[in-house]
Amino acid sequence: MRHAHHATPDLIVVGGGPRALYALADLEEALADQAPDPRAPLRVTVVEPGTPGAGAVWEPSQPDHLMMNVHHRIVDATCPSVPLTLAQWQEREGSTDTFPPRALAGGYLAWAFECLAQSPWLNVTHVPATVTHVRREGPLCVCEAADAVNALALYRAPRVLLATGHAGGAGLDHAAIASPMTGPPPGSRVTVHGAALTAFDVVLDLTAGRGGAWVGDGADLHYVPSGDEPARITLVSRSGEPMLPKPERVPTSVTAAVRARTGRWLPDAVPDDAWWDVLADAAVAAALEAGVRVTHDELWERLEQATERGAVRADGIDPAARWARDAARARGDVDADPAWWWGRAWAAGYADVVRSLERGPRECGTWARWRARAAALERWAFGPPLVTHERLMALRAAGLLRVVAPAAAGPDTASDEVLIDAFTRGPGVLDEPLELATAIATDRAPWDGLVDAGEVTVRAGERGVLTALDGACLRADGSVSIGLAALGRPTEDPVIGHDSLQRHLHDDSRRWALALVREWALTDDAARPEAVVAHG
Repeated sequence: MRHAHHATPDLIVVGGGPRALYALADLEEALADQAPDPRAPLRVTVVEPGTPGAGAVWEPSQPDHLMMNVHHRIVDATCPSVPLTLAQWQEREGSTDTFPPRALAGGYLAWAFECLAQSPWLNVTHVPATVTHVRREGPLCVCEAADAVNALALYRAPRVLLATGHAGGAGLDHAAIASPMTGPPPGSRVTVHGAALTAFDVVLDLTAGRGGAWVGDGADLHYVPSGDEPARITLVSRSGEPMLPKPERVPTSVTAAVRARTGRWLPDAVPDDAWWDVLADAAVAAALEAGVRVTHDELWERLEQATERGAVRADGIDPAARWARDAARARGDVDADPAWWWGRAWAAGYADVVRSLERGPRECGTWARWRARAAALERWAFGPPLVTHERLMALRAAGLLRVVAPAAAGPDTASDEVLIDAFTRGPGVLDEPLELATAIATDRAPWDGLVDAGEVTVRAGERGVLTALDGACLRADGSVSIGLAALGRPTEDPVIGHDSLQRHLHDDSRRWALALVREWALTDDAARPEAVVAHG
């Protein structure tokens, strides 16, 4: 097959979502510090099939009923060429929503990329294609990319940054689901496998996306149907319970009480019982600071119940009452619910969680337990905004929504039953943790070829590739894979916590940018390859 070949840039970035955008912002800052008066910009090719800056998740054209699940203040692409954070950009655009539509956030990210494309320090080219393979060819890395009509092209560079983000996620077409013509028919019964944030998006597709509306406020919120909704939507949750809503505000004293404990963790910590005892101490301290008492025994009993395989919460509390109590806690009426305080400790201490375990030693059994517990704490700490929770409550009160455990879902045999899979693919490059240091298999492009070639490595018990502190990919023998770096979700497990738009949670991107600029500054202009001759 004949491929198109292109002039050689200094850097190829594979993926063009927020993580890639933040990396370019860090790169521009590093370049500006090194050369305030730029003469020759660093040449960058960004290969992204969607809108650069926004990527797939934050596509600006998606429906407005899909909202951000994180506070708008954490989205910050500022650098010399990008003068505004998302919150500042929103204010300029006339919006003050704390949890704005994802389309609006995508508009900001796309605008920031356009600003960076005008940078005097960077010469940025966007290629609307998907990289399917990456391989080494002498001193260069070769990226094979396919565009929308499957035309293939080769791009070569001495450096490649892999920021593939949510590639291979749920892949749901929200506009199609929202349409009564292409989605579940009005009056049908819909079963959604999953009861987390993606599943909530599907519920909004089938209600707000079809013209339904909510009236009232808070506990008095009511749903007014359009008539195009399904007759019933069932979310199937492994635990039979929804995620806890985010609190409207957390007193600074509560956050300080948590950080005073979680700050005790040392770098390269082992997530053993002693590590978990620190987090439990933080949960107890947070509750005491809020004027309530929760014990270590109550905390451990709740966490172990939530992580027991196949366990379903059975506390005798009516689900409607439980949902209402969760909402009251989010409004500030807290009590001694152990899950709530585990969630507050996890959320307030998360930066310390990330710091303490970054690239640290992993023992497969201990790490598997850590991941199971972390999954429960994610549900209790990073659930939907209160407004989304209240809308779900109103749908439940209207008889349109229920959340059940798999055993209570019933058989999928009705002729009007529509099934939707809302489980998103996890981070990393493997779907399951690597148990042995052999027989690695992944179907995630372009990682499959890199794994097979030994250019990247996955440690036992983990799903993501191992990188150095500056994001450089490491081989199994610990040597650096020259020219290859990875940031974000592909590195999950060695570096944890990539499901967020927080730019400054990790230092990898900044360190990567500084290392690249130092290397680039030492490269003689005459030695930089300017073009590659096309061949069949």
